[in-house]
Amino acid sequence: MANQKKSYESLSSDEKIAENKKKIRKLFREIPKEKMQFAEGLIYQFAVTTVTLERLIEEINKGDVIENFKQGAQELRRENPALKSYNVTIKSFTTLSKSLLDLLPEKTQKQAGEELMNFATKPPGAGKK
Repeated sequence: MANQKKSYESLSSDEKIAENKKKIRKLFREIPKEKMQFAEGLIYQFAVTTVTLERLIEEINKGDVIENFKQGAQELRRENPALKSYNVTIKSFTTLSKSLLDLLPEKTQKQAGEELMNFATKPPGAGKK
């Protein structure tokens, strides 16, 4: 039986992270070895952050941005906790993106920046069913 490749959506979080790392690493294949050692940690964190953002977006889209919350006898309205986590995570994502791009030669930064943003805004398998 032929080994079929799983769709991105059917992968576990760890598998998505590994897939993302592999694709991101390609953007940095030509940087010096000493920079690559530092880049590896950033690439891993970028991949984790990307998968986390995907999960948070799914959670936010399932519910309301502002939700009803009951605490004892009080009924309150609050921001969806997933939205708060998303806002914090997107800041980390932005910082990681900048740190990764700063490792590249200046002439490569713009193209790699566009590829990183496309990667993050259009994750592998997005739109495919």
